[in-house]
Formats: sequence, C-alpha cells, structure tokens
Amino acid sequence: MNNQPENNISENETGNLTPEDNLSEAGSEIVDTAPENPEQVEEISDTEATQESSNDEDSKSNTSGVLKSLFDYVEIFAFSVLAVLLIFTFCFRLCRVDGQSMNHTLEHGEMLITTNLFYEPKQGDVIVFHLSNNYFTQPLVKRVIATEGQTVEINFATGVVSVDGVILNEDYIFVDGGQYDVRYEFDKQYLVTDEDGSVRFIATVPEGHVFAMGDNRNHSTDSRAVSVGFVDENCILGKALVRISPFSLFN
Repeated sequence: MNNQPENNISENETGNLTPEDNLSEAGSEIVDTAPENPEQVEEISDTEATQESSNDEDSKSNTSGVLKSLFDYVEIFAFSVLAVLLIFTFCFRLCRVDGQSMNHTLEHGEMLITTNLFYEPKQGDVIVFHLSNNYFTQPLVKRVIATEGQTVEINFATGVVSVDGVILNEDYIFVDGGQYDVRYEFDKQYLVTDEDGSVRFIATVPEGHVFAMGDNRNHSTDSRAVSVGFVDENCILGKALVRISPFSLFN
C-alpha cells in the first residue's frame, strides 16, 4: 500500500503533458511567430517612408516642371511683345490713309507700313509726314516730287510737271476732267501767268525740305498750298514700304 502513490507520481512524470506544459508550449509557439530580428520592422517602416518621400518629390518635381514651362512661355511672350513695340517705335510705323488725295495709288482707309530708318527722301517716294501748324491734326500721305535745291515747274494748262527742266513721267497720277485746276489755296507767290493767260507754278525747294504732291492732283492739299508748303525733312515720319490692308491689295 505504501508503494501505490509512488507509481502515480511516476506515471505523471512519464505520461501525457499536464495543462501547465501545454500552456508552456503554446507560449513558445506564439513567441516563435514574432520576427526574429526587430530591425526588420524598422527597415519596413523606412522603406515605406522612402517610397512616400519619393512620391512627394515626384509630385513636386512635376508641379515645378509645369510652372517652369509656363514661366518660359510667359517670358517668351513678354519679350516678343517688347521686341514688336521697339521695332514699331524706332524702325517701323503703321499709318492709315485718310482721304482721296492719293487716289488711285492709295485709297482711303488703307494701312501702310512705313520706316524712317536711315531714310533720305528721294524723288518718287511716297512719304508720311506731320505738320507743325494747326491746319492738320493727322499725318499726310504724299509723293516726293523734288528735294532740296531742285526747281519744280507745273504747267496747269498741260498738266506737265518738270524738275530742273526735266519733264517727269507720272504714270501714277489721276486728274479728273483731264486738266489741272488752279485752286485758290495755292501759294500765289509761286504762280506765274504767261502772256497767253496760262498759269504755271514755279518754286525752288529750300535746304532741308521736299516738295510733295498727291497723285490725285485736283483733290490734294499739298506743297502747292499755303497750308502745307515745303515739307521739313524733320517732319517726315517715314517712307511707305508696303500696303498691308486690304489684304487683297497687299504689296
């Protein structure tokens, strides 16, 4: 009887696991599922942070690229506008034909590009000029007939214009009715009446001036008139280079 308890103890020691032993093994299994190296957690976190940082940098880079491109376009546009303003301020001008004095070479409302860059007036040039008097508020468009030192003679009976005794071939003029009119506004100090009653206009162009007339001779207020007279070269805005409107007559 005294040996029976010892057998029970021995069976417990060599038999199935006790509840305490089960808990002990389960705890070891739970522990085994955790990462062996704690630094792995930090590496995963660092990788995710790096990816997020890279995405943020890409987004910022894209935004910066768009803004840079937009700035470049704005800069190009601004420089282009400035260049055009400088060109049309110092090199070229846009002028509008006002009136019928240049018919049919130029018509009312047509637009011209003119330039005064290194310009010296020459006979036959179509010029745009302004006057320093109170007769006209807008620039005038006329044709240079003579330059400084030359003598102009106009025979109103025949319509012939000569410069220094040489008759001009004026295939560009328009004279309605086929005969020149002697208008009241012409400067009388240059009008000469011959014995046969015919009237001539004779004048010598002073230094630094030109003598200009419109191609529509009977409907042009020009150097023949007191209100215009000889045109000071300093008042010339430029020579007409090209007609830009209407586009059908671009030349």
